Amino acid sequence: MDDGAKLFLQYNYAETKDLCKHFLTVVSAILVFSLTFSEKIVNFAQALRSTKVLLLAAWCCLIVSIIACGIGLIYISLAGGNAVYGADASYLKLALTSYKAIIVAGGCFVLGLVLLILTAAVAVLK
Repeated sequence: MDDGAKLFLQYNYAETKDLCKHFLTVVSAILVFSLTFSEKIVNFAQALRSTKVLLLAAWCCLIVSIIACGIGLIYISLAGGNAVYGADASYLKLALTSYKAIIVAGGCFVLGLVLLILTAAVAVLK
C-alpha cells in the first residue's frame, strides 16, 4: 500500500464514513419526526392541496437524501477496500463518486427542510 492510500484511509475514508453515518441519522430522525407530527403541522382534513403537495415533496426530498447518502456510503466503503487491496489508484474514482452522491444528499436535505418550513408557513397563514 502506497503513502497516498494510507493517507486516504486515515483521513478521507474515515471522515467521510463518519459523516455519512451521522448524516443518515440526522436525516432519518427529521423524516420520522415530520411524519409523526405531520397532523399537528397540517390538518389534512382541512388542508389546501398546495400544503399537502409541499409536505409530500419535502418527504420525497428527505427520502432521496437518505438514498443518496447510502449510495455515498457504499462508494466510500468500496474506495476504502480498493485502497487497502487494490494495486492501482482506482479508489480515488470511487471516492469522487461517493463525494458527488453525498453532495446530492446534502442538497436534497436542504431542499427538504425548506419545503417543510414552507409547508408550516402555508398552514399557519391559511
